[in-house]
Amino acid sequence: MTLLHDLLMIVMRVGWILLAVVTVFLGIAAATSSMLEITDCEIGVYSREVPGLAACNASIWSYFGGTVVPALAVPVAVCLIPVLKPRQSVSWLAVAALFALSVVGFFAAFTSSTPTWVGLYGFFWPLLPLALLIAGVASLAKPRPSGSTRDSLQYG
Repeated sequence: MTLLHDLLMIVMRVGWILLAVVTVFLGIAAATSSMLEITDCEIGVYSREVPGLAACNASIWSYFGGTVVPALAVPVAVCLIPVLKPRQSVSWLAVAALFALSVVGFFAAFTSSTPTWVGLYGFFWPLLPLALLIAGVASLAKPRPSGSTRDSLQYG
């Protein structure tokens, strides 16, 4: 049982690392996307910050500059936490955090009349099925009791 447990924990850690790499690429895609992705200019509603079609088609990076880097690093950090603390509960918390970030990002993008970097988190919803899969692997790795006595329980 410990060999299988160890193997599943390695698979889970590698999965979270790969998901962090995918998250970096999604962050790059988000930063290079146009402002219409996180503003109302997509439907022809312009604001002082995005006054016309040219500003609407400009990249998010050109609007926010380097300040998007810390914002885009948050989902990457969420994916790396289960690598550093490989526990089933930590994996599920990472899934919940990615879900919350995506919901907050969509909410910010659809309800804000001005562009905000929080709207970038809406780009990370494609991570959720992969994160659920990886957290499922972590669930499989949870050791089961090997006997009926309290002293024979194994912890992972």
